[in-house]
Amino acid sequence: MKLRSLLAGLALGSLLFSRALAQEAASSVPAAPSAPPEAAPAAEPALPPVTADLQALIMKVSEKMRAGPVTAETLAPELAAFDALAAKYPEKNDDTAQVALMKATLYAQVLGDEATAKRLLAAIKTDFPGTKAAALVDRILASIEHAAAAQAAAGTLVGQPAPALHFNWTSRAGLKTLADLKGQVVVLDFWATWCGPCIRSFPQVREHVAHFKGSPVVFLGVTSIQGAVHGLPGGKIDTKGDPAREMALMPDFMKAKEMTWDVAFSEEKVFNADYGITGIPFVAILAPDGTVRHAGLNPLDPSADIATKVEAILKEFHLPVPAKS
Repeated sequence: MKLRSLLAGLALGSLLFSRALAQEAASSVPAAPSAPPEAAPAAEPALPPVTADLQALIMKVSEKMRAGPVTAETLAPELAAFDALAAKYPEKNDDTAQVALMKATLYAQVLGDEATAKRLLAAIKTDFPGTKAAALVDRILASIEHAAAAQAAAGTLVGQPAPALHFNWTSRAGLKTLADLKGQVVVLDFWATWCGPCIRSFPQVREHVAHFKGSPVVFLGVTSIQGAVHGLPGGKIDTKGDPAREMALMPDFMKAKEMTWDVAFSEEKVFNADYGITGIPFVAILAPDGTVRHAGLNPLDPSADIATKVEAILKEFHLPVPAKS
């Protein structure tokens, strides 16, 4: 997950992946009544065979990702399928280069194996010179380096005072800055309404909130003005240039998504460089003394073990721990 948002506009934001997502979304929309023969639009040209096969493979990967966290072991059949596609289509052109690009992106974005991703990306420049995929390689490599640097920055936060946050709207009365929460364990969950993984993590966050009810623990969803609100009836609501409307819609969004924790719009961007955030959801846990104890956690990842981490901090500061731990 850590590179997903950063690389979405590069490799996985490519035309191929966009087509796959568009077809997936269209499949859930009822078909419109048939137009008269004379008004029927021209049929779209058929996809090249390699593109069609790659599109089907991407859908398989997407299905596994929706089902839960994935590893190199769980994706072994799909990784082998990439190699089989490369052998099936040995030509060196824009279409076949997409196979290599998507495999490299899978290692970088989904599996977090940056070493393998870099090796595969470098090979694209050698094996597919002059292709669109090869032209993207340097940008993707630079993004990987940037993300690694940001992750390292997030690591240096641990044990240090939490970077300041200033709120221009919160669902919690009187909350103006992060410093106002000092004295409690604070779980910061950086998110946005357009972020699918963020929304999918809400059931886990909701469980944590219920578990720590009665303990001095605050869960705070931190977002920033995005220019649109997603996930409400009627689809995307454009709020560009109207931050007051975007903030006013948040209570409706919270109710619709059963958010039982507080939300705040920070003056700082949700991709907060001070916290080393390059992808969301991104969770940081602060001790009552205002220091960062954990950063870069993903609430969808069971290994994050947020509840255990929070309980350990409560015990350290001799604060009430839930009866059922």
